[in-house]
Amino acid sequence: MASDPHPYYPLVSIGDPNAADHSHDIKPLVPGGTGGPPAYALHAGQTAYAAIDLDPSGKVNPQEAELNVLAHSDMPNAETLNFPLGKEARVLAPKLGLYEDNIPDAVRSMTEADTQS
Repeated sequence: MASDPHPYYPLVSIGDPNAADHSHDIKPLVPGGTGGPPAYALHAGQTAYAAIDLDPSGKVNPQEAELNVLAHSDMPNAETLNFPLGKEARVLAPKLGLYEDNIPDAVRSMTEADTQS
């Protein structure tokens, strides 16, 4: 993944857990207008929240999928975490919020997602 100097949200993709190539994974929409300070400071030992809605429309059929999350590409000790979503997962035009210090703000941010990550 390309380096991103501004940690506004985790790097997220959703795709087939058995795929050898994840370049065609679905990437969620994120809130637009980011790109300059202030970015959310990710400090060791502190908690940051980001919310994701995999199917804001609620209209697609279930499919097997895996959510892949990297806290930030410039964090030397970060690793991508993979979360199997199972065969009942619904993924269509997902929305991802910015890092926030609490869950309600993370959810609010997610609802404002309008730009491709």
